[in-house]
Amino acid sequence: MTLPNKLSLSRIVVIPLFLVAMLYGGIEPDNPALIAWLRLVALLLVIAATITDWLDGKIARERGISTNLGKLLDPLADKVLVAAAFVGFVELGIYPAWPVVLILAREFLVTGLRTLGVMTGTVIAADRWGKHKTGWQLATIITALTFMTAREFLRAAGLWDNLVFGSISGQLVFDAILDIMLLVVVFLTVVSGVLYIRNNWELIRDSD
Repeated sequence: MTLPNKLSLSRIVVIPLFLVAMLYGGIEPDNPALIAWLRLVALLLVIAATITDWLDGKIARERGISTNLGKLLDPLADKVLVAAAFVGFVELGIYPAWPVVLILAREFLVTGLRTLGVMTGTVIAADRWGKHKTGWQLATIITALTFMTAREFLRAAGLWDNLVFGSISGQLVFDAILDIMLLVVVFLTVVSGVLYIRNNWELIRDSD
C-alpha cells in the first residue's frame, strides 16, 4: 500500500476515536475538565485529518503514485469524517437534523453519480463549488469543535456562565457564528448538488 493510501486509511481508522472524544459525556457533562480535554483531542484529530488529506494528495501528485484504491479511499475518508462530525453535532444539540440530512443526501448523490461514471467509463471530477463546499464543511467542523473545547475549559474554570460580549452571552455568540457557517455550508451543498446533476444529466439520462 502506498503512503498516500495509508494516510487516507488512517483518517478512516481514527473516526471511532474521534467520535468517542467528541460525544463522551453528552450535552451536560458531569466532569467538564475531562470533557474539555476529550473535545480538544477531537479537535486535534480533525486538524490532523485535514493535514493528511492535503498531504496524501500532494505526495500522490509529486511521486506519480495515484492508484484506483487511492481514488476510492481519499473521498471516502473525507465523506465519512464529515458525516460523523455533523451527526455528532446533532447528537450534542449543536445543529438541528434537517441541514445535516441535506448534507448527507448530497454526499450520497455525488457518490452515486461517480459510481455510475465508473461503470460507464466517465470520470466525474470535483468542481470548484464542490471544493468550496468541502472547505466550508471542514472550517465549520473545526470552528464548532474549537468553541466546544473552549466552552468546556471555561466551564471547568467556572467562567462560562459569566462570559458575555457586551450584553450578549457567550452561548448566543457561539450559536450565531455556527448558525451562519452552517447556512453557508447548506447553500454550497445545495448549489453544488444541483450543478452535479445538471452537468451530468446526460450520464443519468443515458443510464436509464
